[in-house]
Order: sequence, then C-alpha cells, then structure tokens
Amino acid sequence: AEQVDPADVFATSRRHVMINRYGKVMTRYETQADNPQYATDVHALRLGDVAMVTNPFELFLDFGLRIKARSKAVQTFVVQLAGTGRNTMSGYLPTARAVAAKSYGAEAADNAVGPEAGQVLVDRSLELLDGLWGE
Repeated sequence: AEQVDPADVFATSRRHVMINRYGKVMTRYETQADNPQYATDVHALRLGDVAMVTNPFELFLDFGLRIKARSKAVQTFVVQLAGTGRNTMSGYLPTARAVAAKSYGAEAADNAVGPEAGQVLVDRSLELLDGLWGE
C-alpha cells in the first residue's frame, strides 16, 4: 500500500473526501432493500397561465423538457435545487443514457437516486401541475 505523508494535507484531505463519498454509496446500497423509496418535496404553483414546479435535484435536461412539454401551462418553470432539510442538494438526477455513457454527474456517488426516479419525478410533477387546472 502507498504510504501517505500526514503532512500532505491535500493527499490526506482528498482520501478523506473519497472515503466519505464512496462510504455513502455503500450505505445506500446496504439500506435500499429496506427503504426503496426516496421521499422528497415537490411543489407546484400556478400564476395565471404560468406554472412552476420545484424539486431538490439538479436535473439532466431530458427530465425538465419532459415536464415542460407535457405541462398545460403556457410557460412552465422547473425550479431545481429547491427545498430544505435532508433532501436539499440531492445531487444530479441523470438519465439512463447518461448513466450508460458514464457521463459527468451520472455516477452513483453523485446522486441520491437513479434514472428511474427521474421518470417518477416527471410523472408526479405533471400530476401536481394538472391538478392546478382542476381537471
């Protein structure tokens, strides 16, 4: 094993960060069978013909476009990285294509959830937005 000089703050800090980062992935893997759902807040607001929907993720483009394309509003704003509490800054929400391509931000260490959750978020966001139109 490589010896690390304790005086080398950068090397020591980097290793500490990586241990914590991948430790969180391991913890999620170990607990996902008991807790397969990721609870998060999603809010929708209507102002005339304009609507907004919030989520705590940094969405890959496809998910925001799916919401906007299917929204009944004249203009829909998808507000990302919104909210408070444990789910604030929940990481990226990558598409299946991004995960397959090993794109930036598509690793398990960068996200609290995977692409399947993106479609759940799209569907739930649209349910909330549709409810604002009373149909």
